[in-house]
Order: sequence, then structure tokens, then C-alpha cells
Amino acid sequence: MDALTPAFVRWFEEGSPDSAVAAVECLTQIKAVMGRYMERTAAADVTNLELGGLSVAISDEVFAIVDTTETLTGPMGAFESSNFVVDAVHAFVEFLGETGRWSGTPAQLADALDVFDTTGEDDGGQVYLEVPEIPEEEAVEVFSNLPLIQRATALLQWVGEGKPVTTTGALRLRDIAAAAACVGVAVKGGIKQEDSPLPATAGSADEVPTVRSMYEVPLLALLWNALEATELIELKPTKAVPTADSSVFLVGEPSKRLEELVFLVDQFLVAAVLDWDPEQPWERIASGLQASILLAAATSDPPERARALAAPDNAPEAEKAMAGILTNLAVKRLEDLAELGLLTIDTHFRVPPALIRCIANVFDDDSVLADLGLDQVPDDAGVGPLM
Repeated sequence: MDALTPAFVRWFEEGSPDSAVAAVECLTQIKAVMGRYMERTAAADVTNLELGGLSVAISDEVFAIVDTTETLTGPMGAFESSNFVVDAVHAFVEFLGETGRWSGTPAQLADALDVFDTTGEDDGGQVYLEVPEIPEEEAVEVFSNLPLIQRATALLQWVGEGKPVTTTGALRLRDIAAAAACVGVAVKGGIKQEDSPLPATAGSADEVPTVRSMYEVPLLALLWNALEATELIELKPTKAVPTADSSVFLVGEPSKRLEELVFLVDQFLVAAVLDWDPEQPWERIASGLQASILLAAATSDPPERARALAAPDNAPEAEKAMAGILTNLAVKRLEDLAELGLLTIDTHFRVPPALIRCIANVFDDDSVLADLGLDQVPDDAGVGPLM
């Protein structure tokens, strides 16, 4: 593997310029899988991979990844980590084939590549959403005009060549006001007064709320984390700096830029809806409500707002009050997403056609639905048992 590393990095960068770091990250997972493969397969050769042994090695590594990451990053983090393992090994097999380094037969190479046609799928799980075909130019325009993207763009441009951060990767107190302004929130950093209004509730310049941390400005924290998750910024020990991908996000050619725009929306939805605290069971219910409504809103039969708000009426008498609180919380969070352009709310909840792909990417997965308690999604509504 060490002998193949330089050639793999060069090949990887040819397909995606300035991606040497990503190539090295892939190699870490490839080596882990190849180690498992060689432990199981006699006379193993990493340029001539046997189908059965490769499948088992990938599965073993995926299970190990899920076991170690699920408690740290939640189900979505574990799901993404396991997908990265599969994608990394897939890239390695393609590298061997495309560069003439595959030492087996063409049929064996085809068999090895077939592993990824099955391993990368949802294990036969049902897909609930139909993602419409949107012309690339139209999709780029829709995403570019989203308030979410415009605020993320302003924040990324504000970062410039870099901004100082604390040891936890958060913005420093003196920079919070400027960063929050980029996302449309007026605050000032400082020692919080007891009568200070909450962020985004100020009615005049004299009532601008004081915050002690960027995490007291939820939209700023969500967008900052999304920029990091999409690798548009890199958090170094004392500084946040833009990455090479940030230029693609801002002014890249349409197809590559669209990938970055979609990825940012995906990661924002993950953080805004799925990043719930396992220690707080009520958060799981609120996340489930949001996810179920978003899934239904992305279908041809979107849910009525009145029906969503009336859901507590069907709850047992002893649970009506809590059901009302959780429903109102979920709807308020959906209204926040609507302000960012991710859905529209009038008499119904609706996801714009160009954004349905993002709802599918994030929520239309059996493991995500099961974790939220939405294992069964009815054909007529797509909103699960909570509705």
C-alpha cells in the first residue's frame, strides 16, 4: 500500500484537483480494509482482490466504524462514516483498474466493482421520495438564491483569509457581532445582562441582545458547523481558514458548484433536524415530527399546516399538553427553515422541487427513519405515526 500511495494521490487529484488531503484520508480507510482483507484471505494481493474476502473486509470495517462513531456523532454521523469507507475502497479499486495496476483478470475486476453496486445501496430499503429531474442551470439558480446560501456565502466571505477561533473552534467574543450580521441576526458579544433580550428578538438598536458565545445565536452556530462539515472552512488550533472547495462554492463551474451547494444544504438539515441530544427524549420526538413533515412536504400530496397543528388533539388526554408543546416547537423550527428558503408554508408545507434531492439525501433512509421512530411511512401522507 505504501508503494501505491503516491500514484493513488496523483490519480485522485487528477479527478478532483487540490484534493490530496482527501486522498490521504481515503487511504487511511483503504489500509484498514486491506488489513482486514489480508487477515482473512490466504496469499492476499491488494492488486488482485477476491470478491468474498473483500465484501467481508468492508463489512467488518463498516460495523467497527458504526460501533465507535454512533455514540459520538449520532446515527447520521455513523451512516456518513460507513459510506466513506465504501467510497474509499471503491475509489481504490477504480484506481487499480484505470491505471493498469490490477493484476487479476478483467472478470475479477468487474466482480470487485460489483461489490460496490450492492454495498453502497440501502440494503433493499424502501425509497419514499421521487426526486424530480431539474436542469442544472435552473438548480444552480434556485440554490444560489436561497436565503440560507446567501447567508452562508456572506459568512464565508467574511472569514476571508482567516478568522481567529478559540480552542473549541468557536468564534471569539469580539467577532460574534460581525459574524451574526452575516446571517441576518443583530447581537453584540459581551457579558450578558439579566434583562437582555434573546437573539433575533430585538425591536430597536438599543435592544440588541448581548451574547457570551456564538452558540447563543443558533443560526450562526448551525451555519458555522455546516461550513466546517462541508469542508468549506478548516478549523486550525487558533484560526478558521477557507479551503480550496470554498472557491468552488462561491464561483465554481456550474456542476461542481451545484454539488457544493447541495452538500451545504444537506449538512445544514442534518444539524438543524437530526442533531438531537440522546439524553433528551423529547428532542427525538420533535426531530421526528420535523423529519416526517419534511418528507411529506416533498411528495405530491403535501401535508396541511392545520392538520399538523391539530395532531395533539388525537393524543391521549394525559399527553395532550406535551404533544401540543412538541408540535408547536417542531412547527416553529420548520418556520425557521422556511425563512431560509428550504420549504414554503401557507395552507400546506411544501418543499421546492429543486430541494427535494436534499430531503431525500438526509431523511429518505431506513436507518435514519428507524432512529427517529418513523419506521413505517404511509403511502398517502409519508409522515409516519406522529401525524
